[in-house]
Amino acid sequence: MTTRRGLRRPEPKAAEPGSGPPQALRLVGTVLANTTLLTALLYFFGLVETQVLFAYFRVHYTLLAQTPDEIFARGVDGLYLPVAGAAGTVLGFLVAVRILRLRLTETAWTRLLRICTPIAAVLGASLLVTIVFVALHPEPFRDYPGLPGFGFALGVLMLLFAWRRWTSGSRSSLLELVLAYALVSIGLFWAVSDYSAAVGTRRGFETAAGLPSRPAATLYSAESLNLTAGGVLQVKCAAPDAAYKYRYTGMKLLLQSGGQYVFVPSGWRAGTGVVFVIPKTEKLRLEFGPARSVPPAAC
Repeated sequence: MTTRRGLRRPEPKAAEPGSGPPQALRLVGTVLANTTLLTALLYFFGLVETQVLFAYFRVHYTLLAQTPDEIFARGVDGLYLPVAGAAGTVLGFLVAVRILRLRLTETAWTRLLRICTPIAAVLGASLLVTIVFVALHPEPFRDYPGLPGFGFALGVLMLLFAWRRWTSGSRSSLLELVLAYALVSIGLFWAVSDYSAAVGTRRGFETAAGLPSRPAATLYSAESLNLTAGGVLQVKCAAPDAAYKYRYTGMKLLLQSGGQYVFVPSGWRAGTGVVFVIPKTEKLRLEFGPARSVPPAAC
């Protein structure tokens, strides 16, 4: 194309394929950069695990006033494995695609995509329909935490892949990308929530199984606490001028948080055991000894 003076006008430079991240990646990067959102998610997953963990011991978590650090620690406990699994799966998929792309000719690659498109659409739709039934009847999938949510996210990704292939001639709108990202996020959120709850149950079971090896706790109190259930023994001290007139043995300290002691009997069982939540005051004194120590008969 030339101007009236015969000078050639430079042609507009076409965008190079792959130059610059797509809109979807920029959107994901913006969300991941939001520290407030990540902190809130970490706290939420930690709160889910905390609720289930203390529900295992039949204690409502609000009684203990758990600190944010304790909640965040449990959030990491329930989050690192799903994140590692998701990252590993995506990395493996990208590596497999790169290897196929390098080894196949352009014609073979196009044929492979043409074959995979309807398969992805059928599998994606089947997954979403199955997840609807799972959401209505979740009991059979209680032993597979995170699987329904992951299946939902995977089904959305498969349908999105098929849709993008069928509409490859037209440009995807930002609304489509945002909705797809939201649906995939919901599925992953669902999966991690289920997994965090399962981790809480497992941590409760592990804690209960480790009670026999914990140090024996002896609680001295200036006043009677009437702790006699579950094999806990109350002894009244004979000395009239004793600062702590009552002694309680046969317990293990489960937790101290929010100004509360949580004790369980040494022989605690999930089906019948009781839990003692005692406010931390100056009228109490604790002693710890070997796990299977036998206390003296008198103070």
